[in-house]
Amino acid sequence: MKPKPASSPFRRFLRGLTNTCLLLLLPVQLTLCWVANLDHPTKLPDFLTERISTQLAEHGLRLQARNYWMMPDLTLAADDLSLGVDGMSGDVFTAARVEIALNPALLIAGQIEPTQVRVSDARLWCPASVAHGGVRRPLIDTLTLDITKEGRWLNLRSIQARGGKITCHLSGEVPTGLLRAEKDNKGPIPLSRRLADAFASIETAIDVAERSGGASVSLRCQGSSDGSAEVSVLAVLGNDWSDSGLGLIQVRGLNLRGTVKVASDGRIADWRLDGGAQEMAWRNITAERLDLRARGKGRREDTVAELTLAQAKGAGLELRRVKLDVRPALGDGHRIAFDILSDGSTVSGSAILAPHGAVTAMIDQAHLSGAEISAQPELGRLLHAAGVDLRGDVLLREVAAEVSAKGEFSRASGEIALSGFRGIGLSAEAISPDKALPLRTHFDFDPARADAPLRLRDLRLASITGSADCELKAGGAFMLHLNGELDPACLDRLLGEWWVSLWKTFLLRERPYAFIDVESHWGSLSSVTKGRAVLKRFDFMGAPFRYVEVSVDADPKQTTIGLHRLSGGDTEADGSLDGSATWDWTKPLALAGPVVRAQGNLQPWIAARCAGKDFGEALRGLSLPVDRRFTLLLTPGAKGPDVKTSIECAGAFSAWGVAGSSLQASTENIDGGMRVRAKLGLAEGEASLSLDGDPLRQTKLTLDLKGCDPAQIGQLLSDLSTPPPKDAAPTPATKVASAGKLDLHFSGHLDLEKPRLLKGLGKYLLTDPELKKVRLLGDISKFLEALGVDATTYELSQAKGTFGCVGGQAYFPDLAITGPQARLDLAGEIDLQASTLNFEGGFKLPRKGGLNPLDLINLNRVLSGLTKIKLKGPISKPETSALPTLKDIINSQKDSKLGKIPDGIQE
Repeated sequence: MKPKPASSPFRRFLRGLTNTCLLLLLPVQLTLCWVANLDHPTKLPDFLTERISTQLAEHGLRLQARNYWMMPDLTLAADDLSLGVDGMSGDVFTAARVEIALNPALLIAGQIEPTQVRVSDARLWCPASVAHGGVRRPLIDTLTLDITKEGRWLNLRSIQARGGKITCHLSGEVPTGLLRAEKDNKGPIPLSRRLADAFASIETAIDVAERSGGASVSLRCQGSSDGSAEVSVLAVLGNDWSDSGLGLIQVRGLNLRGTVKVASDGRIADWRLDGGAQEMAWRNITAERLDLRARGKGRREDTVAELTLAQAKGAGLELRRVKLDVRPALGDGHRIAFDILSDGSTVSGSAILAPHGAVTAMIDQAHLSGAEISAQPELGRLLHAAGVDLRGDVLLREVAAEVSAKGEFSRASGEIALSGFRGIGLSAEAISPDKALPLRTHFDFDPARADAPLRLRDLRLASITGSADCELKAGGAFMLHLNGELDPACLDRLLGEWWVSLWKTFLLRERPYAFIDVESHWGSLSSVTKGRAVLKRFDFMGAPFRYVEVSVDADPKQTTIGLHRLSGGDTEADGSLDGSATWDWTKPLALAGPVVRAQGNLQPWIAARCAGKDFGEALRGLSLPVDRRFTLLLTPGAKGPDVKTSIECAGAFSAWGVAGSSLQASTENIDGGMRVRAKLGLAEGEASLSLDGDPLRQTKLTLDLKGCDPAQIGQLLSDLSTPPPKDAAPTPATKVASAGKLDLHFSGHLDLEKPRLLKGLGKYLLTDPELKKVRLLGDISKFLEALGVDATTYELSQAKGTFGCVGGQAYFPDLAITGPQARLDLAGEIDLQASTLNFEGGFKLPRKGGLNPLDLINLNRVLSGLTKIKLKGPISKPETSALPTLKDIINSQKDSKLGKIPDGIQE
């Protein structure tokens, strides 16, 4: 199909009007023949003029003239002619004189072909129903025509027109093909509709010119030997400027130059237009410089226009350059490729402009300044309402957006990256302080999705990946799905108080890796959160741990934190446990939580760190085997958390280097401290322990030992005051060869930081077949033993008595050591800090029943009565003396207060 040649509505109107008038002249052919021989103008009869008017009215035209004349050269003339169109109020064309010359030979043969058209003092009017102001106004104030037809050429002797401040001059020759009727495949269009479109375009051009100081348009046509012609166009716009615009484009200093090539058949073969202007204003857009380049051919789809604006301003933006490339799109729309540059931003892409005003834009790539975006009033308010702060740069790629004719976004999608995003506490610096990573995501915005108009997929912010569905309004709902390595503090504003309270119990050395799903509303302090986090190398409630998986299930009423494989200490031997932490947000904040429940095989010293660092370090000497069972219950209280623990160990273990077994222990908080209850096998016997109070200050102590090895107990007491370093390996249990058994009961007060300063009273019973041998004659007794004489040597196998401890001293007022044939009564003191002792006492031989005269002369009995036993020096190896001396006999009562328990110990 041949393409439809281009033709303006106004040109089609003139051509149709001319043909119609000529057809109506057929009835007067004979009359013309009659008047042809006359030598002066002849007025046409009234019946002819009425016939012409009637037939024109049938075609929707109202033609009136004061007189119609036939000139001797067969030129038809009309004076004071006016033309109206049905559907339009008033006349649209008036002229003082219209003359149309006809070819006589063709006219007599029945063919009407004008050879010349002359119009003088003509005016073109825009009806009130078409004009923007609703008032009839002149479009062309003065129009003069003088056109002749010479063969295949139309000779434009002179065409001059003036409308408002626009003057137009046209001269030269063009092919007659321009007057040929064109085929319209779209069906007949009413003449009034075509004229209305033409008048509206002319009125707009006149308004632009009047507000720009006027315009001058000159067209010069030059014919060629092949029947084509070239039209040169020169247009200059004035330099005046009007501040009161009509919503139309205004320019200053516009200069346009162009050429139009017209083929012999009247088709436009090629055209070009170049120009520029000093200033431009259209709606709310202004520019200091405008450059225009346009080109095309006869077909609409071949049209291309390039528009460049320099130093443009609009919608709060200041742009250094805007470059537009406009081409026809499929249908009746236009495709506009754009390249925009500001001080901090660049944008390149294209847009499809539909006839009804809707726009579909595609951004290939954009580098935007966050500061320039935030400076936009509407965007700034939206970002502020959503708690978003844009800093740095914003990068866009492959973005598609749809804008309605009313300027509303109907859809947008693409990829975006932000180097300085900060929103609701989230930022690259907050998530990963040591990594400068941007936010990147694919976004999809559709206002028709009421629940989640904005969707973010493949979201990556610093070390976090995930997705988001949210509303873009204050208080709107959002859903986040995040996973990655993060700093928990970055979610404080997003998740609220429960999240802050949770992480107060943790001291992190590495950022956790987390999976988190959040449902909430912008600005809300509560949310529904589910997730899981992996933590390594951290402290929980003051206790050291190396690994845990934390599960989160939180809503505005309750938060449950699951602790999975909570591994304590530094090695596998320190054990692990599983448990949970729960917050009840319906209670006051101090009592809301956490409630912690846990069980496993955690070493006791790690759990003790939850109550205090020093308490935990004091229990490092207690190392339990892998079959231990540990439980923990922590509940919030008005004065702080209440902690209850229990430990069970059926097998053997080591307590500060001493072998133990079958441990059952429990701890719980009491006012000002803890309550500890323990029962275990210790030092080949049984032990039970009760502590009430602050174990690192002063706690009530009750200790019971039954059948314990005294040597191992001594080693235990020695090690309590010097716990091993944190990194030291557990001391293996050792056994000291001893056949003794110790029963002991002690009640008092103990400070685990200074166990040798304990205070209290106790009693004991020690049975040991090799407790001690007393040699009354010292070395002489040893000599006699060697000869087989044991008369001066006595064995002691049992000791019992009471004692009291205070100020680092242990007082023994009534130590009684007995044997089969002897009794040793001692009194003394032990310095628990220096590990030394000082005991003195007397040795007695029990009398046999009845009167035995031999006892009176028994040398041993006499010596024992005079012997003073002394033990002095280090506890591990004291010096013993039992040889009576004259000094001891004379001063036997000198140290009578040795071993006496001070009165204050009873307090």
